[in-house]
Amino acid sequence: MIYPIEQKNDLSGAMLVIRFPEEELDRKALSTIQADPPAFLVPFRYRSVDGMAECTYELGSRSKLQYRFGRHTPEEYAEFWNGVLQPLLECADWFLKPMSFVLDTRYLYVDRDGTVSYLYVPSLEDCQDFGALREMAAELSRQNSVSDPALENQVLRAIMQDFQPKAFLQMLRQARPAAPVPREHQSRPEPVRAPAVQEAPVQSPPVQSPPPVPAEDPLRMPPVEPPAGLDDIVIHLDGDGAAKEKKPKKEKKPLFGGKKEKPEKKEKPEKKGGLFGKKEPPREIFLGAAAQDFQEAPPAPPVRSVEAAPVWIPATEESGVTQLLDESGTGACLRLMGDPALPREIPVDIQPGQVFSIGRFDVSVGHRQNDFEFDKKTKAVSRRHAVIERQADGSYALVDLSSSAGTFVDGQRLTANVPRVLHRGARVAFGTAGADYVWEE
Repeated sequence: MIYPIEQKNDLSGAMLVIRFPEEELDRKALSTIQADPPAFLVPFRYRSVDGMAECTYELGSRSKLQYRFGRHTPEEYAEFWNGVLQPLLECADWFLKPMSFVLDTRYLYVDRDGTVSYLYVPSLEDCQDFGALREMAAELSRQNSVSDPALENQVLRAIMQDFQPKAFLQMLRQARPAAPVPREHQSRPEPVRAPAVQEAPVQSPPVQSPPPVPAEDPLRMPPVEPPAGLDDIVIHLDGDGAAKEKKPKKEKKPLFGGKKEKPEKKEKPEKKGGLFGKKEPPREIFLGAAAQDFQEAPPAPPVRSVEAAPVWIPATEESGVTQLLDESGTGACLRLMGDPALPREIPVDIQPGQVFSIGRFDVSVGHRQNDFEFDKKTKAVSRRHAVIERQADGSYALVDLSSSAGTFVDGQRLTANVPRVLHRGARVAFGTAGADYVWEE
């Protein structure tokens, strides 16, 4: 039996309410959940009201799992499916039944750490059937893709033919690629060493002592060397009989000094101008009929770059701000009105029933996780900050994903996981560090 789900919002956050007849209450499952609540269930409060069992589920910081739909790596894909299906296999430890879970992708939630949470109805009768489980798995496979096409086809085939959660997860574990071994942990083959060969010891030649140096005579005076550059004759007194050094012959000069070489004349610098000023360059003079045909072209005026003037929209009562309209964009979008270093426009192109996620690039993950991501250095914007939903009537709603700095619409901070309808000209701020935009449709 499928019970209706009512949504309620207050200052504490978003809540869901399910009511069913009290005689259908599974008290054993209820007491087990209250004593030891499992992490894969959204916590709820129970009370009896006019013969009806009322369960109020408090979402808290949990957000919808569909806000994280997208493309995954094979490792993330296997982890995603394990988080969705493993609770259905472990619920028997708490005396829970798999078919009492709300098997609907619209009511699957996830914590900040990625733990998937279900709504559980503690009733004696099953709330869903096996067809609902297969339909939920098929919807998850359609909304989530993997970078390995062979693995994606294998998953689709397993869902359509004979879907069994336990066998399905076992198939994913076998198809999951092994993590690469770090280079420092990789075993290196030991080099093959040649057998050692014993060689005969090499005898070194005997070291000969240098010949003895005769002792110097203390009475002998050391020879005196002439200083460099002097032409005087030096007489050695050490008795060696050194010959007298002769002065070098001087070059003979002519009697009258010879002819002197004249220094080169220095070229005089050319004068810049004539006698009465600067010289004009020579011009051709045309006489006769040629003078009429020749006319000097006037100098062309400087070319100025003309920029298109922006179109300004005056302040209106609805927005209260002056906006700069860029006629190049079309459709729904967020236009910058804050820090000029941030992206000027965030286009939102989604169909009814779809969502558009906004966040900050996560360096630790290394790939995009949102439909639009600010730079990794953007302040006050969380990795998963907010989403924009397009409702069935075509309107747009903004939802804050329990961001640390908050999401603001017209100066009011949004309650986490509570949708806020956007109107044209609404001022939207992601955090408090200049990521301020205005909504246009």
